[in-house]
Amino acid sequence: MASAREAAEAEFRRFDADGDGLLTAAEIRQANEALGGQGASESEIETFIQSADRDGDGTIGLEEFVGLVGHGRHEKA
Repeated sequence: MASAREAAEAEFRRFDADGDGLLTAAEIRQANEALGGQGASESEIETFIQSADRDGDGTIGLEEFVGLVGHGRHEKA
């Protein structure tokens, strides 16, 4: 069974369409659209990016992503 970190890393790689090691808002939106729009709303995507982007560069690196989703903190209560 994969650890929470391994699962988060796998999700990150799936979302990172260009393979540059950074998630952009566009890549997250693209992943959301691939879910048929059944995923997050636009405002939820923006909130997710703001909460994960610790260095303020407008993208989400692997460690930022793992830090947020690797512990289940992104799940809705």
